[in-house]
Amino acid sequence: MRRRTRRALATAALTLAVAGAWYGCVEWPVETPDATAYGTDGPIELADGRQVSVRWTQRGLVERHRDGADAGDDAWSAPKVLYGGPGDDECGVRLSTYRNTVAVVADHPPGCYADSPPEVVVVAVGTGDLDDWDTRRVWHDDGFAWTRFSWSGQRVVFRREDGDGVHELSWRRVIGFTGP
Repeated sequence: MRRRTRRALATAALTLAVAGAWYGCVEWPVETPDATAYGTDGPIELADGRQVSVRWTQRGLVERHRDGADAGDDAWSAPKVLYGGPGDDECGVRLSTYRNTVAVVADHPPGCYADSPPEVVVVAVGTGDLDDWDTRRVWHDDGFAWTRFSWSGQRVVFRREDGDGVHELSWRRVIGFTGP
């Protein structure tokens, strides 16, 4: 009986170790975006043909999406506010996609123009049907230079480098945003 119990525990431990290693490797951010739109509000196309547009309005950072490029203009979803508060449509919004995950980096005024860095950067990630988005506001940051995705698309890393080193903000589908 003891031998059987030890064998079962050893098998369970090995299974958990292999599953953990597999999950860690699958979620490591190595993929570059399929599509990236810098300094524009979109639309940008996902792997399944849907399109997404994100822009600043007087209501805030607003997202809309539609099923495909050949859908009519009236096929856009209702505007969804990702971050409330008036924005300026001159501020930069950068969209990146990998498979069917969308990452957004949006500079917020004041300081979102070419002559000064933004005081606030809003990052957001949407997956699946794009009805639910995770959003985070980052203060006193001059933006994230690039976005990397995990192989599965279930993890996104926003990254920038400066004189102080490398700064990352990570998002996972299971737990949301982690990092500074």
